[in-house]
Amino acid sequence: MRQLTLIRHGVTDWNSSGKFQGHSDIPLSSKGQAQAKALAKRLARFENIDLVYASPLARAVQTAEIALPGQQIHCDERLKELNFGVFEGRTMAENQEHADWAWWFSDPFRRQTPQGESYEQLRQRAVDWLQNLPAAEHIMAFSHSGTIQMLISHIIGVERPRWRKRIYLRHTGITRVLFKGDETVIERVNDTRHLSQENGDPFDE
Repeated sequence: MRQLTLIRHGVTDWNSSGKFQGHSDIPLSSKGQAQAKALAKRLARFENIDLVYASPLARAVQTAEIALPGQQIHCDERLKELNFGVFEGRTMAENQEHADWAWWFSDPFRRQTPQGESYEQLRQRAVDWLQNLPAAEHIMAFSHSGTIQMLISHIIGVERPRWRKRIYLRHTGITRVLFKGDETVIERVNDTRHLSQENGDPFDE
């Protein structure tokens, strides 16, 4: 049985302030680094991790480096978050005032953000990555909420997933997919037991 473990990156200052990140290369905050350290203790119990991939964006690479010290990390552009284009670096309230927001928001799966991409394009590149993985027993990938959600929607057969908060994925949350012959099973989503000491509303970030 083969398995794929998908992990969202730790939190950044932009996450905490509600800014859209997308392809903007924002590093982990001190809290994000602490989350990755907590994740490291959890992953130390995982056996036989054959390959590790990551989005090349700093927040994903840093999470991988902290959580799996000494492990070789293969960066892949297809694991990046959605390119939010002109909406990056702005909060939801600020974007709602933008002239192009309502047009994009009415069909974000098919419509590209100005100077960016659509969720359909994100899913196409993420699925391309998934379908071309080597035949290793256990692959782990550090990526982003939108990217992981698009992979999940593909696996469960949702043709046109809704933006946003389709499937909530907390920072450093673990999602695991099992491959048994021709059958693909999502074994867990958003497993955050390593963050059990954190307080507050899980939707605050």
